[in-house]
Amino acid sequence: MSKEKPATGPEAFDARYRGLFGDRWPALAAALEGPSAPLPFIASPGCEPYFLDKASVEVATLLPLAEGEILDACAAPGGKTLVLASRLPPGASIVANELSSDRRRRLSEALDRHLPPGLRSRVRVSGEDAAAMCRRNEGRFAAILLDAPCSSERHVLGDRKAIEAWSPARPLALARRQWALLSAAFIMLRPGGSLVYSTCALSPEENEGVAARLARRAGAAASFEAPLGPIWEARSLGSALLPDRAAGAGPMYAVLVRKLGSDED
Repeated sequence: MSKEKPATGPEAFDARYRGLFGDRWPALAAALEGPSAPLPFIASPGCEPYFLDKASVEVATLLPLAEGEILDACAAPGGKTLVLASRLPPGASIVANELSSDRRRRLSEALDRHLPPGLRSRVRVSGEDAAAMCRRNEGRFAAILLDAPCSSERHVLGDRKAIEAWSPARPLALARRQWALLSAAFIMLRPGGSLVYSTCALSPEENEGVAARLARRAGAAASFEAPLGPIWEARSLGSALLPDRAAGAGPMYAVLVRKLGSDED
């Protein structure tokens, strides 16, 4: 007997997130379909502003920066890279990595357009698979931002083809890719360094579920901190920022991971 195929499309999407958010879902769905909260971010005085969501600024500001190389593992379209660049301490540089050649081109254009030459020279664009970079970069980076590809329910709700094609299998498949990226990022982080894992997804499998998997794998070698503030909502690991309670910003999930060195164990 053939197995019944899981439901797909708008009704399955609505049922999935109504199950997660209950009576809150109608207001949250309306906020997701409504306008976002873009901010004009200026990376350096005199530079052209770059408009990005308030939640993106929050996440890129969350990462502690230190002297050495900083990795923006999935950097396109470039807004978070600009925020990181604006905060670079002396002796620090950024590797802005993006696997897609088309998105990498747009990333480079954004950096060229919105950074002054001196600061732009401290940001190098690369095109590797961030899940495979750990094979030759163990312990290389002082800090890592991993804003991982995700379900992006805000996009799904605004795209008829995307919501018609939506399936419960989608967040599960993305969570597997996110785990590959996060586990590789932790390997590439130097002891004493910090890593921010973030997504613009609502699905717990892609958010605290992925973070919890790292917590189990790393054990005492890592500590986890949640973003704090009135617009952040605590999760079992990390925090979420959702547009119905953040004036249209988000959605965004984030957790700060610290890789403990020998003197911190």
